[in-house]
Amino acid sequence: MKSGLIKGLLAAIAVVGVAAEIIGPVGDALRDREFLGGSFAAVVALILFDAIGDSSDREVSGVDVFGTLSDLSEPAKEAFDARHVRVYFSGFTMQTLHDVVRDRLIEVADGSLRPKRITLHIIVVHLNSPMNLPGALAPATADGKRTFDDSPVNRERMREDFTLKYWDGLRALLDEIRRRHPRIAIECEVRESPHGPQSKLYILNEERAIYGTYGIRKGSFVRGGRTHEILDAEGFGIKHGDARFVGWDVRSRTKSTRQLANYHMAWFQNLWDVLDEVKPAAPVIPDPVWRPPPSPGGPAR
Repeated sequence: MKSGLIKGLLAAIAVVGVAAEIIGPVGDALRDREFLGGSFAAVVALILFDAIGDSSDREVSGVDVFGTLSDLSEPAKEAFDARHVRVYFSGFTMQTLHDVVRDRLIEVADGSLRPKRITLHIIVVHLNSPMNLPGALAPATADGKRTFDDSPVNRERMREDFTLKYWDGLRALLDEIRRRHPRIAIECEVRESPHGPQSKLYILNEERAIYGTYGIRKGSFVRGGRTHEILDAEGFGIKHGDARFVGWDVRSRTKSTRQLANYHMAWFQNLWDVLDEVKPAAPVIPDPVWRPPPSPGGPAR
């Protein structure tokens, strides 16, 4: 109630102040009045009126909500405009990372984007150890309940059709950049984590942290001529409310937003450092560091 009254008074001051500036008689009549200081009072009133307005739809500085994976193409393009492009990722199989950076890497290769240096740090789930998500679903019991357990067949599928496939695709894109632009410095490494696929995180140029969670659903796939029922970690189909990803920017004017961005970046850096010292006994990716392909005239440099 008080807010409505104040808004009404400020609106009246703003209207009269503006009128005083553009309508001569009004300005002359009010020139010696103490309650109005001309255009300055009008501007102040407008600012205050906006400040106490209904804030239900106001956006917070540096916070982004993305409804689809394709929405990440714009922040990715902004990141690739930098001289040193740094993309850090933690997720399941790097499929969504590949989908986000693929077009940008193609643009680097064709010369549309011209960074001097590219650094990719990638953390994926280790798929040679048992896991319950994704995992096998047993047939329903008499009470209609089902149990979940590890699915070696699905882990094999995920290794071959996703992790290794998209790692090969990413390396091919980097190979093409090196072939066309040998002066661009490229660093790319993948580290395997014992974490299960609960969330994915993109960090762009150590400025923006973009976070999303995996869903969970019953699914199936066919392999070896047999249908396998699984409890799956859904990366695309399930949307949580209006958002699939949420982002925070360290350049925000809001302290809490900067803290959230730094929190996710510190989380990633801690995991990255630990995985430099702790390795899986049987890695999925035998060659986790990208190496320049051999040049036509000699060995790789």
